[in-house]
Amino acid sequence: MGINLVPVEHRDVDVDLMQPGIWQTRRNFTLAELEELGDSMVKAGGNVTPVVLCPRAQGGYFIISGERRWRAAQLKMIPRLHCRIGHYTDNQARFISAVENVLRVQLNPIEEAQAYADIQETGLSHEQIGKELGKSRSHVSNYLRLLTLDITAKDFLIHGKLTATQARPLCSLDSKGIQREVATKAVRLGWSVKKIEDEVAKHLNKPKPKVNLPKQDADIARLTRLVSDHTGYPCVIQKTPSGNWQMGFLMTGDDQFAGLLERLGIKVDEC
Repeated sequence: MGINLVPVEHRDVDVDLMQPGIWQTRRNFTLAELEELGDSMVKAGGNVTPVVLCPRAQGGYFIISGERRWRAAQLKMIPRLHCRIGHYTDNQARFISAVENVLRVQLNPIEEAQAYADIQETGLSHEQIGKELGKSRSHVSNYLRLLTLDITAKDFLIHGKLTATQARPLCSLDSKGIQREVATKAVRLGWSVKKIEDEVAKHLNKPKPKVNLPKQDADIARLTRLVSDHTGYPCVIQKTPSGNWQMGFLMTGDDQFAGLLERLGIKVDEC
């Protein structure tokens, strides 16, 4: 990838000249961790690990890795950070950012999976990614499969309600709706990995009923599945005798309703 061949410059840079790059996988930075990191930087007289930057054409710099240090510096009003600056390609920047996230930061399973996906976009195989990060090929492959899960199951992983080991069996289910159903039950009832595996096996072994629908009904059923899988919520679509279309969603609480509105680009506080 030639990262080590890129000429770099080490120097202190004003915090105000930096802005987050597009390569950052991690999106959640808690105030507590930023406070702790900022305090340690104040005691140390600055950041020990350099922030990696690449110059912007319009002036200033994009942060490739070290956004957490940058945010902590802003919080503690540290004016400058020690940085490593290089003209990295997009693939090189993506690789550097993803590797730093996996090796230095406590990621949730979806963030870790997305980091592997970002590295994969640079052209590396699962085995090569594993070697770069000290992980097994199967570990990388299993985490990447988590990105195919239903959005509700992903939310459970992001918020620590399911572990990666618990969620892995859900990847065997083709239906996003069934993934969501099993994941929700697992969280509500506190299922073990073995119980989740057993429940998934029941669905995999269940014979699928053959239903011969008229073509229009079959098209509506297919459309209903697509919309449900895309939004993450049960959906009903029907065509009235007058030729009008109706569509409805089933949500069990205000949070789910707000989540659907956000996916439609509607902010609740603007309603």
